[in-house]
Amino acid sequence: MLISLLYLFDGGLLPRIALAAFVHELGHALAIWAMGARVLRLHLGLVGMRIDYEGGRVGYLGEVIIALSGPMANLALAYAASRFGQGAEGEGWFLLSGISLGAAIFNLLPIRQLDGGRALYGLLAYVLGPETAGWIESVLSGVLVVVLFGVGFAVFLWTGWNFTLLTVAIWLVISYCKSRGSAVQYAVREY
Repeated sequence: MLISLLYLFDGGLLPRIALAAFVHELGHALAIWAMGARVLRLHLGLVGMRIDYEGGRVGYLGEVIIALSGPMANLALAYAASRFGQGAEGEGWFLLSGISLGAAIFNLLPIRQLDGGRALYGLLAYVLGPETAGWIESVLSGVLVVVLFGVGFAVFLWTGWNFTLLTVAIWLVISYCKSRGSAVQYAVREY
């Protein structure tokens, strides 16, 4: 339904979003293959995608590389699209650049469900061990999803109609609370 609404009202937005998402996932897939692993399947979720893979000796630092490869691919696409936009009729290229840049920045947020959270966990697990990394990543993710929810709610109240960030924040809050090792579950385990 969301895709249908985007297609109806987008003015060329949907193909650019699809291209940015494809390049993002391709970045992850190329890093997975470079680590000697193989892609098993791609899951399409409410807000994003997830790649399952197996094999290879990935380790914590390999996970960091795989997690960051999607946003880095988006940054490369944003740069290339902005360069193409300078020469030709640039509006469409600049729109693609902005979408790709926004996807990269959003995915780099250090929240468990996003690439930045996965990268942070891998780096912390390598340095501090998985238990400490899980705790730090869980608390930081919890704080950030609450902040995003607050900002999304404020944007909705201020504009009177823009609920995009609020919707994404609600999804992040729900998926965070359902995930293993969330701060909510840490607090429940203590009692």
